Amino acid sequence: MDGDFCNDHFALIYESRSDQFAAIAPFIRQGLERGERCMYVVGEDEATEVRSALRNGGIDVDAALESGALVIETIENTYLKTGSFDADEMMDRYAEIIEEATADYEAFRLAAEMSWILEAEVSVEESMAYESKVNALFDDEDAIAVCQYDRDRFPPTVLRDVVRVHPHLIYDNTVCHNFYYTPPEEFCGPNQPRHELDRMLGTLLDRTEAKTELQERERYQQRQNEIISDPDSSFEEKLQDLFDLGSERFDLELGGMARVDPDDDRFELEYVSGDHNRFEPGVELPLSETFCALPAETGSTASVADPDVDGYADLESCREFGVRAYLGTYLEIDGGSDRAFAFVDSDARNEPFSDDEHAFLQSMGQWVKYELEQHHRERELERTIDRLEESNERLEQFAYAASHDLQEPLRMVSSYLQLIERRTGDDLSEELREFLSFAVDGAERMRRMIEGLLAYSRVETRGEPLEPVELDEVVEDVRENLQVRLDETDAELSVEPLPRVQGDGNQLRQLLQNLLSNAIKYSGETPPRIEVTAERDGTMWELSVRDEGIGIEDDARERIFDIFDRLHGREEYDGTGIGLALCERIVERHGGEIWVESEPGEGSTFSVTLRKAAPAE
Repeated sequence: MDGDFCNDHFALIYESRSDQFAAIAPFIRQGLERGERCMYVVGEDEATEVRSALRNGGIDVDAALESGALVIETIENTYLKTGSFDADEMMDRYAEIIEEATADYEAFRLAAEMSWILEAEVSVEESMAYESKVNALFDDEDAIAVCQYDRDRFPPTVLRDVVRVHPHLIYDNTVCHNFYYTPPEEFCGPNQPRHELDRMLGTLLDRTEAKTELQERERYQQRQNEIISDPDSSFEEKLQDLFDLGSERFDLELGGMARVDPDDDRFELEYVSGDHNRFEPGVELPLSETFCALPAETGSTASVADPDVDGYADLESCREFGVRAYLGTYLEIDGGSDRAFAFVDSDARNEPFSDDEHAFLQSMGQWVKYELEQHHRERELERTIDRLEESNERLEQFAYAASHDLQEPLRMVSSYLQLIERRTGDDLSEELREFLSFAVDGAERMRRMIEGLLAYSRVETRGEPLEPVELDEVVEDVRENLQVRLDETDAELSVEPLPRVQGDGNQLRQLLQNLLSNAIKYSGETPPRIEVTAERDGTMWELSVRDEGIGIEDDARERIFDIFDRLHGREEYDGTGIGLALCERIVERHGGEIWVESEPGEGSTFSVTLRKAAPAE
């Protein structure tokens, strides 16, 4: 800390046995796994408890002891071997142990219980002097030590000094770099009070500056979030606000964004935040003659505090445009031109740009990159939609023209067939009469298909505006239209109260008439039983038509909505194969969906979603 070397000397301050071994067991286990010799120094009556705790911590204690990788020593055989404690003598003993251990093992690892200090009546001054000597001994050795202190047994004044003489602390299951650490020459020397005062004042100053810097960082981040989340500002307005914010944050005059292409060595200024006698949108330069070449090389952020010092004084942007300080980031745009987003100043800086400044610029750049890519995707989507709309319009025009123009020759064919039938009368043979009947029937089917195709092509172009429609009234109209068929088939039609929806009344009438006609047609051999219901789903209504007819196979449920696709032969069920395709097109025009749920032999339920009616003004 503060330029002092922090060696591997830890103080573990624990409040319970479980707290103690939660740190020491993994500490010893890590050493054994790394091929180090580990020594644990404990009181003679604690050795059994330590072995058990290490086993519970996942260590094969017996194997480690047998191999010599783990040594459990007693206080009496180390610190108090001569009957009393001598710090210099203990340092010599540890120096020998470290030399012996590192000759055969990767390193030496020590864990020592320090409660013996209290029982041996070692003074605080002696024990702290010893701990300071441990710092010196372990400084340049492949060795690491953890001294363990029971918080309940040691007085706070002692533990305070323990904290001061250990470069690292372990407390509450957390390893801490200790900024309260005092080097031995300061802690034990005659100027200890002065050094402690300097350290306290320095710590207060550092913490205050760090807190102020953090508050500043949070303030700028909050302002950035407010800018980019403003729903009422355009991209250009937000970009200008970010330029202003960045200029303030970095203390630089101008912000700008340019289109860049490293392969073509191209730089074209696109946006600039303020007035400048040379910098304005449209300015083009070789990219290699600008500072933006630096982030382009790394694909990240780059900065120049002083071009004379950093070796960039010959760049054109420096010579001709007067740029003396630069902070920029490279934006690789997916699907569009890459950009450089940067801030510049005509004066050099005394200090390099900080990591925080680089990080803040990068966060702004990430938003700009997202917005540019989003705009590109939106433009591509709009172009795709325009092309699709043009294509659909041409297809609709073609379908309408084809179906309209086909009707006249078809009417002529049908008229002449009927004229032949009347003129020839009984002169035709039975076979020719049958052929003529087939031809008339084919012409009629063709007419119905053309009419269906004409109706299909007109859904978008000839529809009425969507407005509130009472579905109850629509169903009553459909029931009246189908009354003859309902009576002939002895059908039972049950209709629940239906809602008011936003739609084209004529098209909704056609939709329901097709669905109910199908329910009657495909009822099978039993009289049709049809139920019409509606259920609210958020802003939509789900309208369902359920029957008990022949049903639909699983693999045919999607196919039935394809135009001219028929599941049954004409000898079974008549039709053009357009009805359900027309229903789907009508529903799509209304912004809803249509689907079917069915079991063969059990009936079908056709469901449609329609938007609820807009509230009356």
